[in-house]
Amino acid sequence: MQKQIKILLTLLTVSILAVSCAANNPNNPIGSDNANFSKLKKNWIDSYKSVYSITENEFKNLYLDNNTLTYKVSYSTSILEITWNPDNTSGIIYGQYTVNNNNQNDNGKYYAISFQGLTDNSVSISGAGKFVNGSYDSSAETLEEAKTKFTVENGYFSFYSDCTVSK
Repeated sequence: MQKQIKILLTLLTVSILAVSCAANNPNNPIGSDNANFSKLKKNWIDSYKSVYSITENEFKNLYLDNNTLTYKVSYSTSILEITWNPDNTSGIIYGQYTVNNNNQNDNGKYYAISFQGLTDNSVSISGAGKFVNGSYDSSAETLEEAKTKFTVENGYFSFYSDCTVSK
């Protein structure tokens, strides 16, 4: 009888661990469970032919190299968290730079991308950045700093690119 109780307790423990770990999957950013996340996960293109590629856990900005006529990565971030506004069509994507060809010193630091007006076929996108004391500021040392620093109210999202789904 004791052996059966031990087996039952072991199975119960394993089941509890499996359920608790599934809820904290590190491959699924916070906020990716929003019903509109599937609308956001697309390749978007603006009037300047810049492409914004959003996947389950990565945001990439690509530009068209006029010399080679190929797209190259401007910057890329791993998505860590998405905060959705109550309208469910806007919010901020927080991530960590994996590549920043505009400023190599930002690699490994934190960044934010604002989006608004999300529909099945369009969205407006703005990367965080502004001049502070004569220098362009577009990174934070920690995710917590990025979340308090990169806000609309702080003036970090002043220009939005109107995008449509890239074919």
